[in-house]
Amino acid sequence: MAAEPAEPEAGEWFLRYFAPGELDRLEQFPVRIPTGHEFGLLGLLGAWHTHVRRLREDLELADSDPSACGVHDLVTALVLRDFVDRGITTLGTERTAGVDAALADVDARFRSLTEEDDTERLALAEPEVEGRVAENWWWRRIPLSGPARRELDRIATREQEGRTEGH
Repeated sequence: MAAEPAEPEAGEWFLRYFAPGELDRLEQFPVRIPTGHEFGLLGLLGAWHTHVRRLREDLELADSDPSACGVHDLVTALVLRDFVDRGITTLGTERTAGVDAALADVDARFRSLTEEDDTERLALAEPEVEGRVAENWWWRRIPLSGPARRELDRIATREQEGRTEGH
């Protein structure tokens, strides 16, 4: 079985979907986040792409690998996806087929690397996540494997053991 080709860096990936003029427009399109800071939509979309790319790379990593991402990194990626969603909603009539196709591509890759979080492990690990789970589908997904997934599984196991001992 041949290995899957590596996913390109964000800059190369953008060229699949956007002409140079659209790249400039999206980079300049401001997205205000809750802290009051503004980021270009293209930068946020690129950050989401990079996090999903990293998730794929982490699937086979050992927990001891210093480059491995944990649950906090997963939450950071999901917050970025919220910001992308905010930006795309703000685009309104300026939204293009390229934006839709690029987002659909990276979201499909995210879905293929994750599964439904049926036992709400992410909310157990990061209590502030709990309210977001109902808002957007990406908050209800966890990695298929890798260090972040094993961290979530350990937290869920400890929680379950605590309930069993406490009842």
